[in-house]
Amino acid sequence: MMDMPFWWVLARASGVAAYVLLAAAMVAGIASRSRLVQRAASPVAKLEWHRLLAVLALAMTLVHGLALVMDEYVVITPVDLVVPGYVDYRPLWVAAGVLSLWLMVIVSVTASMRKHLGAGVWKPLHLGSYGAFTAGLVHGVMAGTDSGRPWMVALYLGTAALLVALVSRRLLAGPNAPLKRKRTPATAPAEPVSS
Repeated sequence: MMDMPFWWVLARASGVAAYVLLAAAMVAGIASRSRLVQRAASPVAKLEWHRLLAVLALAMTLVHGLALVMDEYVVITPVDLVVPGYVDYRPLWVAAGVLSLWLMVIVSVTASMRKHLGAGVWKPLHLGSYGAFTAGLVHGVMAGTDSGRPWMVALYLGTAALLVALVSRRLLAGPNAPLKRKRTPATAPAEPVSS
């Protein structure tokens, strides 16, 4: 392990970390509206966790890009990081990573402007996070050097399955489905008194 180049190891580790953080941000965003976590935390706390994970995912993605530029194994320039398909190394699959980065930036910037944009503009842009995750997954599977390792295969399958399950559950429940709460004896309507 001592003979492994620092920047190559950092590129791999930050790429995996970025993917995990993006998946966690997605799960936090979807689950925050679910009955499963309604009582677990306040709406503000859930939103802050979602935001924190998304910002950390973007930060790790930037570290990933910086490490790739610094590494000497494959020549990658800063332009390669922002122009999809410009790099010579697996251009289509690296382009998926660049697309994921751009979508993450768009989602992050517009999330900070949510109040000014209004729901009609903000919501379709925020749905770009699904594209960011999908493009990141494709990038990792097809361009990642650890993609064939059992732990990475398990990670990719596990995160994708979890997100598909959460999205399916949300779609089946309807986007604005009210939360159903069981009535407890204290909140049940009073029995009519017979005279």
